[in-house]
Amino acid sequence: MKILILPLYGIGDTLMTTPAIEVLKKNLDCRIVNICMFKGTYEVLKNNPYIDELIYFPFFERGILKSLKFIFSLEKFDCSINFYPSNRKQYNILSLLTGAKYRIGHRYFKRDFMELNFLKNQTLKEDMTLHNVEENLRLLEFLGIKTDKSPEMRIYLDEKEIKQGEQLVKVLSKKAVKIGIHTGTSRFKGHKQRRWSEEKFLELINSLPDIDFFIFGTEEEKQENEFIFNNAKYGNVIIIQNKPIREVASIITHLNAFISNDSGLMHIASALGIPTVAIFGPTNPAWVRPWKVKHRVVRIELSCSPCFYYSPEPLKCHSGLDFKCLKDIDVSTVKNALESLL
Repeated sequence: MKILILPLYGIGDTLMTTPAIEVLKKNLDCRIVNICMFKGTYEVLKNNPYIDELIYFPFFERGILKSLKFIFSLEKFDCSINFYPSNRKQYNILSLLTGAKYRIGHRYFKRDFMELNFLKNQTLKEDMTLHNVEENLRLLEFLGIKTDKSPEMRIYLDEKEIKQGEQLVKVLSKKAVKIGIHTGTSRFKGHKQRRWSEEKFLELINSLPDIDFFIFGTEEEKQENEFIFNNAKYGNVIIIQNKPIREVASIITHLNAFISNDSGLMHIASALGIPTVAIFGPTNPAWVRPWKVKHRVVRIELSCSPCFYYSPEPLKCHSGLDFKCLKDIDVSTVKNALESLL
C-alpha cells in the first residue's frame, strides 16, 4: 500500500505524528511518503527510519500554479492522511487533489464545514480529552491497526550531530547543571500570547546563579533573549540564536532539563527525552503536553482556561482577562517545578 502523509504547520504538531508513523510502518506492509512545507518540519523528520521518502515543498513560497503542478506530479497513492490537527480548508483540498482513494483525517468541533473537512472520506470526530499523539494513533484504525500503546515521539540525530552538540556544550558551559529555555512561540495568528514574560524568565534565572541557562531562539525571540542576556546578574546565560533546528536539537540533547512555553522546542526536548517544564496559558496541556518524558506542566486553573481550539481563527482572550491564565503564573511555581525535576 502506498500512503501519503500531508504536511502540518508546526514543528510540534509534526513531531506528534512520529509515534503513529512508527506504529503504521511496523504493522502494515506499506510505502510511506511524507510531505513537509517548511524547512523546520522537514529537518525534524530527517533520518526517520519509518519514512520511505521525505519531500520538502514550500507551498506558500511557490504559489498556486507551481503547487498544483507539484501535486499532480506526485505518484499515485492508495491513501492520504491528514494527521491531527489539520482543520484548514487548504489541507483538505490538498487531500482531495492527491486523488487518493482513501482520505483519512478528523472532523472538528469548530468550523468543521467551513474548513471543508467533508472532503475527506474516512473520518473520526475529534475527542477533546485525548492528546494529539493519541488522536493520530486513532486514525490508523482505518488501516486495520488498533493499539492502546504508543512509542515516544522521536527526532533521529546521527552520531556526528550528537558529538558536535556535546563539544559545543562543553565549550560554552563549565557548570554541572545546564538548563535550556525557550522564551518564544510562533507569532502566527496571535500566538505570541502564549509566551510567559521575559521579565519572569529573567527573575527565574537570577534566582539560580549556580546553573547555566542556554536560551534558544530566532529573530522572533531576539528582543526577549537580548533583554535576558543583558540583565542577567551572574553571567550564566548563553544565547543560541538562529541555528538550524537539528543543531539546536544536538545541543538540547546534552542539557539536564528544559523550560519552555507551549512551543515546538518544548516538543523537541520531549522527543529527545529531556525532562521538561512546560508553561501553559490559553492552550490545552491535555492535547499537547510533553509526551512520554519526565515533565511538569505549570498553569493556572481558571474557569475559562484553556480556551484554545483548533481552527484558523486568531488566538484571543475571550474572557476579557488579558491572558491572566499566563500572566499570573509566578516565578516560584516554575522554579519549584524545575527543582522537582532535577
